[in-house]
Amino acid sequence: MAKRIVEGQGQVFFTQFHAETSYSDFVYGIMPDVHAAELKYSEREGAFVKAIKAALDSEKNGQKVFLIIDEINRANLSNVLGPAFYLLEPTMSDSGIEIEICPGLSLNKLPENLYIIATMNTADRSLAIVDFALRRRFAWYTLYPHVITVESGIVFRDKEFNDIAAIFENYATDEELNLQPGHAYYIVSNKNPDNEIKTRLKYEIMPLIKEYLNDGMLSRAKDDFVNYFRETIGEEMYR
Repeated sequence: MAKRIVEGQGQVFFTQFHAETSYSDFVYGIMPDVHAAELKYSEREGAFVKAIKAALDSEKNGQKVFLIIDEINRANLSNVLGPAFYLLEPTMSDSGIEIEICPGLSLNKLPENLYIIATMNTADRSLAIVDFALRRRFAWYTLYPHVITVESGIVFRDKEFNDIAAIFENYATDEELNLQPGHAYYIVSNKNPDNEIKTRLKYEIMPLIKEYLNDGMLSRAKDDFVNYFRETIGEEMYR
């Protein structure tokens, strides 16, 4: 969805956060040159600085610049953003205080033509929760699993999707609805879609649902899930 939003709109920068992502990776750092005969250090601009500079360069002609941050909740955001966190608050520019992002680049606000799109999966329960201080700096949009139209060469199995979705809708709490398997699980090739969706149900969706049940979630739906996989793919969840 993020890719569709930015398609044809302007220059795009992309990065993906993980547990080891740091300020040096995302904003600015100094890295050793391991190929030099003698120990040397060189500057390394992260995706954030690159996107800011690109936006400043194209600000006059009105070209948009996008920074996509995938899996934003996988990193320690306080460490990754550092003082750059200040710039994400729109009202901070009124103070006139400038934040030094890296040598030679200080700002009191982000360029008007820079757009930051961050994505995360709400089902990743073991990951750090995005704190409220960062939440208020973004507009939030939840993309729920839904029936989709796919391109030629692949098939979306709406029956299996609707079957699983119906069980969630009947039994899941509001919080548990976030655990519903997304629509990507139901996209298969058109060469042998029946066998492929059965394989997907057996080795991907059923183990996922079983993990939820074993963790004490969706307990009211247990019988329906057991019966569904038994009747659909001839597999017992607990055997």
